[in-house]
Amino acid sequence: MAKFTFKIAYLIILSSLTFSCQTANIKSDSIEFVTSDIHNFYDMLSQLEKANSKSDSLLIIKNLYLNKASIGLNEYLEYEQKSNQRNINEEYFNIIKSYPKYFQSQKQIITDVQKNFSEYKVYFRKIKEVYPKARFLPTYFSIGFFNTQGQVVPPNTIFVGLEASIRDNSTDFSEFSDRFSWLINDKISYRDLGYLIVHENIHTFQKYKSAENSILDHSILEGAAVFLTQYFCGEESLIGIAGVDNEMIEYAEKNGTNLWNEFLNDLENNRNFSNWFWNNNSKYPFSMGYYMGYMICKSYFENQTNKTKAIRKLIEVNNPNSIFEQSKYYKIQ
Repeated sequence: MAKFTFKIAYLIILSSLTFSCQTANIKSDSIEFVTSDIHNFYDMLSQLEKANSKSDSLLIIKNLYLNKASIGLNEYLEYEQKSNQRNINEEYFNIIKSYPKYFQSQKQIITDVQKNFSEYKVYFRKIKEVYPKARFLPTYFSIGFFNTQGQVVPPNTIFVGLEASIRDNSTDFSEFSDRFSWLINDKISYRDLGYLIVHENIHTFQKYKSAENSILDHSILEGAAVFLTQYFCGEESLIGIAGVDNEMIEYAEKNGTNLWNEFLNDLENNRNFSNWFWNNNSKYPFSMGYYMGYMICKSYFENQTNKTKAIRKLIEVNNPNSIFEQSKYYKIQ
């Protein structure tokens, strides 16, 4: 789970490549990582220093970044234009002007992301062992608008916004207001980034089309992605960008049966969807539905005799209600 103050869009919905100092498109084991946008972005930043006016800057952004955008970045930008009515060129101008120290401090950690791809591919080999028919979408590492850390963008893209999804102790946050507390407070490593990519890929295997604002559907679909990321990547992936957080766990431990009863009651009333997902004003921790779904899916797995079959069921999620009923979780609370 990518946790921050904006709603994370999660949407259910590969050619010979060369490596150079400008682009690293790495395809093996049926997984493709594309990093050309990173290099284009920082090349563009270096040229912006020569701009004498806003119009000069907009032209440089357009020619050196937007016109050279990868397929994945283009799909993300088209989605943002249609769904959020963004003026793309102006949006980039504004964030670059607002956070120059941040982007400069991030250059090394962002450009070094490709050094971790061999570790990421281990996770995908594990998925293929259990689910041989898995076909992974290309993952595009780009620079967005601080509105998503990672998401599936139809029709063929997993988009990772590195401006929002990686940082370390050298990152300069001095230009950010309290509105960006999610960015400042949550340190995210390269390993966390790998978990996020696995989580988003798992969403692409899910066959069930969720009803709009169905609390149960969204809980199971997100909970399955959290549980399976933990299953394939290890226990350490549970807490963080691709899973849940300690606030959720502590809240659940403190409120126990009351929390579960409130969740069950809201399953009958989808108007209360915002209680459980993407709402900073909920009485529960942010997107508590992820944790509820995770616990249901975990219980489902533990109650199945054939574990391999259970994992495949959780990967595909054909019927969330069946997973819920077979989990027996609701009977033991």
